[in-house]
Amino acid sequence: MSETLYKVLDFSRPIDRQSFVEVISEPDGLSPSHKKTTLSDEQLKTLITAIFTYGLHYDEVSEGQRELLLKAILEGKQPLFDLSQTFVRHLMNNLDSPAMLQLEALQNIECDLKRPLSNEPLADFVEMELLDQATSYRKWEYGRFSIAYLTARFSTQAQWKKVEKTVKEKKPRPEAYLKNFDKELENARYSLDAHEQVLLHLVVKAKLWPGKTTMADYLLAGSIVQQHLLGLSLRSEKLAKVLVNAIERTPNINKRRGGPKL
Repeated sequence: MSETLYKVLDFSRPIDRQSFVEVISEPDGLSPSHKKTTLSDEQLKTLITAIFTYGLHYDEVSEGQRELLLKAILEGKQPLFDLSQTFVRHLMNNLDSPAMLQLEALQNIECDLKRPLSNEPLADFVEMELLDQATSYRKWEYGRFSIAYLTARFSTQAQWKKVEKTVKEKKPRPEAYLKNFDKELENARYSLDAHEQVLLHLVVKAKLWPGKTTMADYLLAGSIVQQHLLGLSLRSEKLAKVLVNAIERTPNINKRRGGPKL
């Protein structure tokens, strides 16, 4: 079987940060009551990010709750939706030439801003060129991006530096440290779901021992975030506090015991 080669995403190029609320309130005639209009490149990408985020996460809620999910995405009410919206903006920066031409052609169509999902050409483009990548061969990259995003979101750089200094000085065996960390997360006082425990484990592992973090780890993180982003967003403040408290309470291993070093 021949292998399909592709370029790993380049996250160095700048991306737009315009929100959907900004798109519908700009002074060029757009408003929540304005239905169809052609969009600028930046406005179009903002609409696409909303459609992508809905398409990636709508299975998390029941069919009767999906309209509310879309509303929350469009209004920017849940902070962690920015994770997927930022990722897809980078994904659009890395499209191949044929897909980029399709994206440019979409600027010539009229879009219904009141009903984003009714824009079939946009929805088809999102499904074929963006969602397909994010849920298949780039799922590990989505997971890696998610871990990096959540690492920054859940704890400050100063806190991480403190932990990294401790790890550097005491040199605990990664498996032993992570086992103790997992035991701490299982404490009933945190009331974490199983997927939340796994995700925090992956965040700590990737931050402290990136060389031991595998593609399988990133794939698992990508699956968890795709399936539970709304719930993670609703509990993001709690998860941030748990991460800091659990790290502080995890016993450090001061000495290596006999046996091979990892």
